[in-house]
Amino acid sequence: MEKDQTLKNAMNEWARVTEDPQMLMTYEVNQEFQVDEKLTLKKAEKQGKKELLRE
Repeated sequence: MEKDQTLKNAMNEWARVTEDPQMLMTYEVNQEFQVDEKLTLKKAEKQGKKELLRE
């Protein structure tokens, strides 16, 4: 039952966000930032492993 309420809350929040163009743009920019951040961290991790292997 709690999962149903959580899903319902998420759907209501998404409906609210998509009604406001400025809020939607903010959300999309935030999502892009998070993806970029994850990719940057993965790249740094790979680089660190390569450097470790060189030593």
